[in-house]
This record gives sequence, structure tokens and C-alpha cells, in this order.
Amino acid sequence: MKKSLFAVVLSFGLLTTSILSVSAQEHEPGHDGMAADMNMKASVQQQVKSDMKLTLNGKPLQLDESYLIDNSLFVPYRAFAEGIGSEVGYDAATQTVTVKKDAKTVKLMIGSTEANVDGTKVSMVGPAQLINSSTFVHSRFLAEVFGIKVLYDENTRTVNLVSGGTSGSGQEVAKTYYVNIEGFAFKEGDITVEAGSTVIFTNKDKVKHNAVADDGSFQTALLAMGESESVTFAKPGEYTYFCEPHKNFMKGKITVK
Repeated sequence: MKKSLFAVVLSFGLLTTSILSVSAQEHEPGHDGMAADMNMKASVQQQVKSDMKLTLNGKPLQLDESYLIDNSLFVPYRAFAEGIGSEVGYDAATQTVTVKKDAKTVKLMIGSTEANVDGTKVSMVGPAQLINSSTFVHSRFLAEVFGIKVLYDENTRTVNLVSGGTSGSGQEVAKTYYVNIEGFAFKEGDITVEAGSTVIFTNKDKVKHNAVADDGSFQTALLAMGESESVTFAKPGEYTYFCEPHKNFMKGKITVK
């Protein structure tokens, strides 16, 4: 009886030691277990080389390559940013990309889904990431953050970028504002913007939300967590809006001057 009990205890001890050994190996830097885990995560976002063309105000925008990642177009940040007239920089120590255009500065850290826009954190569809040793970013985000409209022609598979530019007096005619949806509320819900400005709604909640104008002038799609949609306000006026699934308490107002 004592021998049987000793055998059971010994077997349990060996099993525990084996489990702990495997667990330690799986968390050891550089081990095959970690590499397999990283490969599994990488496979979640499938990178498909894109054949889409891009134009800026009707003229071709030359890019060596672009990729579709989860159905979103990612482009090499330097070529794209310089193509739309921005200044670019890269800090290797922090792996941070900086893009400057007019008075706006955007910083994106490789691997992060949050961008820093003039000191304000803004969510993106996907993180800036390295592909073939080059940094790729979400094209729509980087365009719209600088007030550039993005129009897609499905027949020709062309992404048309339309820049508002400046007025004859040299003043900027289009600006971009951000409304984050978080905690079942429009965090920057009551804002004042200039006519011609674009407002980007970004959902940070785990449930879907949208923005619907009371007068029917605009309605975004139901946005899942991390998704964004932009609305451009051409005419002055007051635009009250709500979230359709939570219209009793999620409301906001945009005043356009």
C-alpha cells in the first residue's frame, strides 16, 4: 500500500515537473513556442498584395507596392506621405513615424493601433507595420487626417484622393475633426467646425455604434470596435445626431459655421 502511494506521488511529481518545464520553454524568449504563437497572430491579419491604383486630384500617385490587410489598403508611408505633400520622419529608437503637413503633425508607432494627432490619441483600423522592411500605414486614415477625401471607383479599382488645398487667400479651407465613441457616449460630441470640414467618427466600444443626423443629412454605418467613418459638412448649420441602437441617451451636436 505504501509502495503504491509512493508510486502515485512520484508519478504526479514527474508530471508536474514536465508541465512546468514545457510552460517555461513556451515563455522563454526565442523558443519555438513563442515563434509559433507570433506566426499564429501574424496569420490573423492576412497580407494580400494589392493591384489598386491611386490618384491625387486626377494624377497617378506612384507607389512601389501596396497591400490589402483585412480588406483595408495599406501603403508605404514615406512614398504616400510625400506624394500628398507631407514631410516625413522616423525615430528608430521608438519605431515612431512622423508625418507633417501644413500645421498638423501625426505620429504613428509601429505595432500600435493608436495615432497621435496634434497631441490627441486617435484609433486606426490597423497598426502601422513592417512589410518587407518597409513601414506601411492605413491609406484612408493618413489621407483623411489631412482633410483629403477618399473616393473609390470599383470598376477601375482606383482610389481617388481629392485634396481641398487652400483658398485664393492662402487660408486652409478644409479641416479634420475627431469624435471618439467610448463608454456609450460621443466624447467630443458637441463641437464647432468650419464649412467644408470633415468629422471622423471612431468607435472604441466593444459594441457597435453609429452616428445618424436628426434631419437625415448623414448616417454612418454601424461601426465595430476600432472602425471609423468620415462625414464632410459643406453647409453651415446645426446638425444634431444620435446613435441609432442607443438613441435614448447617445446624442451630440455639430455646429458648422
